[in-house]
Amino acid sequence: MPDLRTPRLLLRALTTDEARTIRSGGRPAGLTFAASYPLPDTHDGLGLFLRHGDERWGFSLVVRLEDGIVIGEIGFVGAPGVGAVTIGYAIVPSARRQGYATEAIGALSDWALAQAEVGEVRAQTLPDNEASIRALLRAGFEEAEGNEKLRRFRRAG
Repeated sequence: MPDLRTPRLLLRALTTDEARTIRSGGRPAGLTFAASYPLPDTHDGLGLFLRHGDERWGFSLVVRLEDGIVIGEIGFVGAPGVGAVTIGYAIVPSARRQGYATEAIGALSDWALAQAEVGEVRAQTLPDNEASIRALLRAGFEEAEGNEKLRRFRRAG
């Protein structure tokens, strides 16, 4: 996938080699991470990306344009299946509640829905993660059928 820009962010796509570097505790050249990045779930997200290995449907670092600092991540769980892709994302605590997640979710979803093989973008979150739920709703998602352990969302093209 290409790098994507929003008014305040760069979604910088990682190569599989860069993902391996971060997953093993390194830092690709030219990147400055926020103090609390990588996040606790970054290792798992990078693992999913490395398992499917499709850079077109990969993993991006969320870079704040104002200072060039990596404040989070967003990416696909895998390539589209039956016309849908699933995304995951996280923002460091110090950058939360500023609209960055909504901006990143919107940009990645717009790009995915512009691809011929995608008609729907999906996401899920824990039932008590109100900030994530608000970010998804603000990015144009609607709630889909979920359960007591996970709330599911979708955005159709």
